[in-house]
Amino acid sequence: MVDQSLNARKEAILLAVIVEYIRTAAPVGSQHVLESAELSLSPASVRSQMANLEKEGYLTQPHVSAGRIPSIRGYRYFVDRLLRFDPVELARIEHDVADFLRSAKGALEDVLERSLTFLSQQTNYTAVMTTWAMSTESYKAIQVVCLAPDTVLVIVVGSKGTVERTTVHPSVAVDDGLANEVGSRLSAMLVGKDMSVPIDIAKLGGDVDESDADGGQRGSNDGDPRGSVLETLFSAVATAINDLRVREEVGLRVRELSKTAAALEQLDQVAKVLETLEHDVHVVDLIRTLIETGSMVSIGDEGGVEALNDCSLVVAPCEIDGELVGSIGLIGPTRMDYSRALAAVEALSAQVARAVR
Repeated sequence: MVDQSLNARKEAILLAVIVEYIRTAAPVGSQHVLESAELSLSPASVRSQMANLEKEGYLTQPHVSAGRIPSIRGYRYFVDRLLRFDPVELARIEHDVADFLRSAKGALEDVLERSLTFLSQQTNYTAVMTTWAMSTESYKAIQVVCLAPDTVLVIVVGSKGTVERTTVHPSVAVDDGLANEVGSRLSAMLVGKDMSVPIDIAKLGGDVDESDADGGQRGSNDGDPRGSVLETLFSAVATAINDLRVREEVGLRVRELSKTAAALEQLDQVAKVLETLEHDVHVVDLIRTLIETGSMVSIGDEGGVEALNDCSLVVAPCEIDGELVGSIGLIGPTRMDYSRALAAVEALSAQVARAVR
């Protein structure tokens, strides 16, 4: 629930505290607020207003006689009501994003993977990415590559840029010709069809019987060892593609965990954050909730993930042709530079579809 508006004086004081604390990570005193906020108030009045903001839950005082630091409530008010973007900085970030994406063209997951490194370098925070299965995606291409006589690589390309890869170990010996034949036949049968529909392997297997690997006609595989191998490989590859199809969540990808760890002061906090991010515990659900509710920022304990109580998550959806394909975002300390983080994430999510091919 959004807080009621503070008066102009309190907003100016809260803004001054948050901006300085983000910059220095040190408690902020009344003298700095008086100088930076340019208020026509006495030092005593500023101290009184800061005390009121503390009572109202927007500021906290870590130690007696120390300055104040923002609370989660204070950060939330700042993000929702006080955050402003420097137009020059915003233009620079958008220009950098456009330059990056021009050189990052490729499949969806490849573009998002490279975007993780870019985001982390731009902001000095931990970058995170999720991708979701697309209900209306169709097959664009299927490739089968022989890696060894007992191993083939299967590559499935979706119409909206997703690329899935898996290895198959058929019970028959395979060569390049057989692998290419199976890939060509599956592409001919499946390209343009809905990827959410399971492949009817028995039906497609019957289609394989109509011709042998060299294109000649035959009625059955009896007495045709190569045709039998082709059918076995065909069935194994089709089964593997079905297994790829049912995988809803590609998962959480994380880049530069050390940058979040470096921003946290207590070792037990670092250990919990690293363990949570490394094992995807609840983080994907939190990201999904933010996307579904149209929010972009989760601050501290708002997200319900205990290990991230001292962190903030900034996330934005990635869409292709109006359909959600994933998200990209940043995790950092609660005192993160929200304007920079939001600008970078928003610019990247808005333009990423142009790089997918």
